[in-house]
Amino acid sequence: MPVVAGVGALATRDVLRHAEDAQRAGVAGVLLAPMSYQPLMHDDVLGLYRDVTAELSVPLVVYDNPGTTHFTFTDELYAQVAGLPRVASIKIPGVPADGAAAARRIQTLRKLLPAHVTVGVSGDAFAATGLNADCDAWYSVVGGTLPEPALRITRAARAGDAAAAAELSAQLQPLWDLFARHGSLRVVADIAEQLGLAGHPCLPMPILGLRDEDRARVRHVIEQLDLR
Repeated sequence: MPVVAGVGALATRDVLRHAEDAQRAGVAGVLLAPMSYQPLMHDDVLGLYRDVTAELSVPLVVYDNPGTTHFTFTDELYAQVAGLPRVASIKIPGVPADGAAAARRIQTLRKLLPAHVTVGVSGDAFAATGLNADCDAWYSVVGGTLPEPALRITRAARAGDAAAAAELSAQLQPLWDLFARHGSLRVVADIAEQLGLAGHPCLPMPILGLRDEDRARVRHVIEQLDLR
């Protein structure tokens, strides 16, 4: 099973150290989001990816997550970073909810990016729309803990059955609603705990798990959707 490891840190020297450690451990690739204590600018981010890719021997996934990093990629920066060696994929932060608009967005990106650089949708509620709009991949939160629902959506979209993919995603709307309310990390961590896949608490401090009343709501959704 190929493993892609995240290697983010606040300073480039630490990113490089994490990347080297990951490569020695045998990862198939690394994923990097631009993180910093100070707000980053275009040239800062381009320089980060240039420095890291120069030291890599494995493929790199560019992680665009403005909600976490507070940095927003421009299409110009996408194109510049994608032109660096060993950049293999860009994890975009969702797509428009309208299917036609999503398809236009992916078409625009494909015109900017080298043919070998894939486009992966992020944000699990957007996955069916993104895959139906011709995204190459779904960088899923839920897929690592509950692979079967993610596989059903992905396989339907890959088979060209856009309606089935959309319907399968719609069936998980109670889960997507929990993600929107509490954040996907806390919800999936709580699911893993309640299914016995992880101890309680499993999140790294200082991130706290859900409160008891919210854990009860997660438990209800697990039972409602028969998540296993």
